[in-house]
Amino acid sequence: MTEQDVAPRRAATDEPIAADEPIAANEPIAAGEPIATLVAPSAPVLGVPDDPRTGEPRIPWTVRIASSLCYLAVANVVGALLWVYWNAVPKERFAEASWLMGQFVTEPGSLERVLLAVAVTVIALLIAVPVAITGYYAWTGYRWTRVSAIIGAALGLGVLTLNVYAWPTILWTIAAAVLLWTPPAGRYFVAWWARRHPQQFFAPPTTNVYYGPLPRYRRD
Repeated sequence: MTEQDVAPRRAATDEPIAADEPIAANEPIAAGEPIATLVAPSAPVLGVPDDPRTGEPRIPWTVRIASSLCYLAVANVVGALLWVYWNAVPKERFAEASWLMGQFVTEPGSLERVLLAVAVTVIALLIAVPVAITGYYAWTGYRWTRVSAIIGAALGLGVLTLNVYAWPTILWTIAAAVLLWTPPAGRYFVAWWARRHPQQFFAPPTTNVYYGPLPRYRRD
């Protein structure tokens, strides 16, 4: 049987095509025959299952707690700063509002008091901003938050210049940094990295390509 007789026979009998059988360039596809498509496989999640509700890697409890502790630390710093403001309003209690304010002898309404109020505000921001960024991006699976958590814990020591109500922030930031370095958090970050940087998959090489003039179908 020649190649000219192969295509009409396939169209009439729905005979499957052999893997090593040459195919004519204009060979028609029989009705009802499935068409194969090339689908790139999805990136592996490296042991982290997907959440069926979101289709994204499931967030481990270590990352959930670490992110919550970051937000708790931010709230702690902000609350302590507001307490400093409240106690700094009475002139006689200005030096008691924070440890930093008590290190200088100032006069009511002086520029030194204004600068000290600005200083405690800057200290609070330097602590709260990195910790807030760490909490948000750790939840969304960025691996660099491990380093930013350590930086936030180091900057958290700055609350010692505020008041005793801000001191628990040190515990929250250290605990968050430790949790982000646990193995479940590490696997979660690697899974997200693989999801954001998928590998390239190439189609297998094409073989048995027909070259030359298109054959004519014989009509019997």
